[in-house]
Amino acid sequence: MTETISLTIEPLTAETFAPYGRLLAPEGPRDAGREGYDIWIKPFSAESQARLQIVRYHARPFVVRVMERHLHVTETRMPLGGPSAILVVAPREADCPTGANLRAFRLEQTGILLHRGTWHSIDAYPESGAHADFLFLSEEATVSELFDTPNSPPRRTEVVDLGKRDIHVVIDVSR
Repeated sequence: MTETISLTIEPLTAETFAPYGRLLAPEGPRDAGREGYDIWIKPFSAESQARLQIVRYHARPFVVRVMERHLHVTETRMPLGGPSAILVVAPREADCPTGANLRAFRLEQTGILLHRGTWHSIDAYPESGAHADFLFLSEEATVSELFDTPNSPPRRTEVVDLGKRDIHVVIDVSR
């Protein structure tokens, strides 16, 4: 029997997102700087060369089928203007995403840095328009494994097809 889960979008704050990662926003006292220049340092880490990309998420139904987590990198997403987009996450401590541990957040103007091992939807879902663009920071080895050898089982990433586990996840954007 298929379990249907309807996720409401939660407010994206440092507190609500803390189990999954950090916000990429100036928060708290600055870490460095000088007159007219403030710096907040965020703890990005990767085990191979960093890879900076621009990712375009195309409009699609608000149905989450595949979740993944990266074991060797803290991954980031920073909106580049345009429409907001929804990302679904689950805690890194979970063996697998379930209806009880999935959360949905709206990404607009503020980026995120996922903790290493945090489950996340492979897509972000634009709320309007044809697409949403994001600056995306990951690592070469993880990206190469996923895109250069897509038919080989990944070692740096765990992937779960929720549909194959009879879990149907829909994001409720009406609220």
